[in-house]
Amino acid sequence: MAASFDDSRCLPFDFCNHSIGDTPMKYATLLMALVLTTPVVAKDLSIIGQEYPPFNWNEGGEVKGGMVEVMKKACERLKYNCRFSLVPLARAMQMLEEGSTDGVMSLVPTPDRTRFSNFSPTIVVSNLSYFGVKGKVKKLDNLKDLEGWTVGTVRGSASFKLAVEHQRQIKNMNLVEENNNETVIKKLQGDRYGAKGAIIGGDAVLSYEARKVNLELEPLLAGEPQAFVTAFSKKSVDAATLAELTNTLNGMKKSGEMNSILKKFSLQTD
Repeated sequence: MAASFDDSRCLPFDFCNHSIGDTPMKYATLLMALVLTTPVVAKDLSIIGQEYPPFNWNEGGEVKGGMVEVMKKACERLKYNCRFSLVPLARAMQMLEEGSTDGVMSLVPTPDRTRFSNFSPTIVVSNLSYFGVKGKVKKLDNLKDLEGWTVGTVRGSASFKLAVEHQRQIKNMNLVEENNNETVIKKLQGDRYGAKGAIIGGDAVLSYEARKVNLELEPLLAGEPQAFVTAFSKKSVDAATLAELTNTLNGMKKSGEMNSILKKFSLQTD
């Protein structure tokens, strides 16, 4: 008598109630059908950022911005379920390091962040520059021409750090630290920094804030270009997911889709 499978181990639909001598092809076909009909579970990603228009900001409970729209489109293409929210920058960095969030938008990829982050391709490029009020100031030839000027900047920002470096090279350049770019713009508009008053910051961010109060800015000195990326937590985002995101973002950049999205927010990529 030919040995047969133990029916007690078979599935309810009698998948294995056949003799060993039967061809295995039908079993392989059934297995393939099961694989093809099993729904794929979409990946869930938590992506956060700080209040930093026009990159990302909260409006009526909805997170908006150029960086946000790029990441939303990438998630859509990959069929990921991505949740977006905003928190203060210090908290965002802590969450990224802990792995309690998967990504943080609109960051400059600094060496200290590589310890716990992997970076996306460059998404936005913005220049750190000095600005004054158009019609009240003239362009300067070099950094030393800022001698005797008062410069407003946001406390703890990359702009502030650059201005501190410049201050060491210039006599009598006074730095005034503010809480945010909105305050910097309004004080410049109100002549709070004096006749030789200027501000330093990213051109896209300062121009955005200036338009809100109908202020025209005049570039005084062009500064350093900065690349902004989305940083992904090494603890929560695996290599395969990082590769998929990287390839998708690079594809969006190559096709021109990324710049088309960013252009609506007066931003650009490299």
